[in-house]
Amino acid sequence: MPHRVDATGRRFMAPSSPASTRPRVVVVMDGPLARVLEVVLEHGGYDGRVPAGALEFGDLLQKWAPHVVLIDFDAHPEFLKLSQSINGGVPTLVFTRRRETALKLRAFEEGADDILRIPFLLSEIVARLYAVMRRAHGIEVPIQPRLRLDSVEVDLIEERLLLKGHEPISLTLTEATVLYLLAANVGNVVDREDIITSIWDGVIEVESNAVDRHIRDLRVKLGDSWPSSRFIETIPGKGYRWKEPSPLDRLA
Repeated sequence: MPHRVDATGRRFMAPSSPASTRPRVVVVMDGPLARVLEVVLEHGGYDGRVPAGALEFGDLLQKWAPHVVLIDFDAHPEFLKLSQSINGGVPTLVFTRRRETALKLRAFEEGADDILRIPFLLSEIVARLYAVMRRAHGIEVPIQPRLRLDSVEVDLIEERLLLKGHEPISLTLTEATVLYLLAANVGNVVDREDIITSIWDGVIEVESNAVDRHIRDLRVKLGDSWPSSRFIETIPGKGYRWKEPSPLDRLA
């Protein structure tokens, strides 16, 4: 699917033709996390858009009539009420890193249909989208059991990572989310701060070496030896980059 770039340099899905019959989803997310959601939507056959701000968000709700809205409730709580104020409200899934019951109750009171925790497994997002589409619109979106993230595949049913030449790999929630952030943004440097913001966003206190530790654990499970890494490249002073696959990997 083609992408366009806003004034801040953020990539997001370009509008499809008005004749598109794919389920329409608006994603209110920032940075590399937004790209992870884009990949999930592309894989599932959804038509997704990431608004640049509240004005564009309201315009999409009125003119594009999305089937579902996905919102980072920690970063953009005000968008939930807005999603319920136009056209009688849009089915909305909110994402949060918090565990407090009070926050969950607030989200439901303001109109959220479901709540997903960050960090997450991609299978959970796919399942929740499927459920809300069927419940709210009577549409059953076919679930593709495997989702490709560059040179790796995620088995959405068994919740395992599939890698050529390896046994299926099980990851923790945080390891999985770190991998999604890197692999969905293949070839681009993902700053440590972007990883911290995407997964913890100041909600949970994390040690200064938390990202490095999860990267190290990921490399061990991937059989990825540093510094001659096949998958995760360290960019000194900046962060990490999921390396472009070799021609042999692309043919796998």
